[in-house]
Amino acid sequence: MSGLQISIIIFSSSTTIFAFLISLVFFKKVSFDKLYIAKRVKIIKGKQVTGMDYLSRRRKALKKSKSSSFVFANTKFLDKLFDELILANIPLKPEEFIVIWMVLVFLPSCITILFTYNVAPSITLAILGSIAPIIFIRSRKKKRTRQFEAQLGDALMICCNCLRSGLTFQQAMETIAEDMSEPISVEFSRVVNEIRYGNNTESALNNLSNRIKSADLMLAVSAVNIQRQTGGNLSEILETISETIKERIKIKSDIRTLTAQGRMSGIIIGALPIGLFSILMVLNSEYMMLFFTNTYGKIMLGASIVMEITGYILIKKIVNITY
Repeated sequence: MSGLQISIIIFSSSTTIFAFLISLVFFKKVSFDKLYIAKRVKIIKGKQVTGMDYLSRRRKALKKSKSSSFVFANTKFLDKLFDELILANIPLKPEEFIVIWMVLVFLPSCITILFTYNVAPSITLAILGSIAPIIFIRSRKKKRTRQFEAQLGDALMICCNCLRSGLTFQQAMETIAEDMSEPISVEFSRVVNEIRYGNNTESALNNLSNRIKSADLMLAVSAVNIQRQTGGNLSEILETISETIKERIKIKSDIRTLTAQGRMSGIIIGALPIGLFSILMVLNSEYMMLFFTNTYGKIMLGASIVMEITGYILIKKIVNITY
């Protein structure tokens, strides 16, 4: 069997698997949503005997689907991915993002192996395609978190002024959701919607803190929850926390300015060797295969990985200042 035939077989198999995954995603999504809506309509119209019967059947169906289908049936995974996409401000559904992720993993590697007949560049591109979406989400999420923290002090002052004017805390959060810009307006809109749909204020605020994972927001949420349990003047508490958060943001921006050179050094040390290694693996894989076939090459590769990780950890430890 020639190399061209092997490449055609691999490409055909990859295309078939990719098409199957796409059809599985959309079939699961459409059929599950239609079934859920139809059963909910029956419950509302009174055609269903009890709600407990429906819940038990739904749990059995979910258990059966999880045991007999792929990861797309795992609603916890999709919910977690959906939260990550929202926090990263990526306007995609989890199913759409997974399809794009698989395109990045399979398509470049299949095209490479089809034209070069070499497995090493194909594997390298598949690894890069699987890592790139994760890095993209994390970078967008960090950027959005910094924007949220920059708006948090002003949001607390708006909440404080609303409380002093006689509005309730929920109405103050609605004012933040309506008057302020993204991303804080979107997150407070989710909190208000959770409260409207039956969740209590403490749980909704804790969910917000768990999503954002910001120390400043955790401070504000803890103060609000303690005040609701013990009592006190919430407007004064929020004013004090707002001033504290603004001072923390100022200190944080000063620290980022002073450690910019060190952070850039850490990024270069962490990304440049990996990038060069990946490029050389794609352009001239035979030259780089000596690191995997030769004994001295393996030793050098292992030592470089250890030194790379050590240098990155030390630089990160230096530039990350606790305050």
